[in-house]
Amino acid sequence: MGGKSNARSGTIRIPGYILSRVASMMIPLYSKIARNQSFALRWSKAVRQGDLDTLIAMFKSVAPMAKYDSFSVNGIGYFIDFAFPEPIQQYSNGTTIPPGTTQFTFSTPINRAISRAVLPFYRKLARSTAYASALAEAINANHVSRVRCLIRQQVTTKALKTIEVRFSGVELNFKYTSSTFAYRNLLFREIVG
Repeated sequence: MGGKSNARSGTIRIPGYILSRVASMMIPLYSKIARNQSFALRWSKAVRQGDLDTLIAMFKSVAPMAKYDSFSVNGIGYFIDFAFPEPIQQYSNGTTIPPGTTQFTFSTPINRAISRAVLPFYRKLARSTAYASALAEAINANHVSRVRCLIRQQVTTKALKTIEVRFSGVELNFKYTSSTFAYRNLLFREIVG
């Protein structure tokens, strides 16, 4: 698939600095999940149990300077929302299994694999203004093939099956042979109100 998608990603234009800022706030979490199995086990258990208090405490322990706006969990994934000025209001990041496929399932090994896979992408967003701006421009233009090219430069695992432009952001869809479920890592504008 190439070119532009038929579905619009939204009418709000996302500037590169928002992608960069969210990425920089998420890097400590993904790093800790990727390198520390006991932390990752506790994180996944809290996701499956919908234990918001534990997730917030764990996030604060690795990213004490990150100013998040809200946190959500549903037994199959989690999202962390960050506040921005109008018209953006809120931009989110998280990992989840698509709704409607299962309940109270969240694999620690797959969460760790996804965290390892996306770290180069988030590091590039956080450290390169040019890269973050290029990705934002491609998202804003709904230029799906350009978005895919930019992301695949950084996320090289074969488990990354598809990349879509959604909600003024991106949806990375992963499928690992060890699981019957697909997983998504999302970076997107949360609809507020």
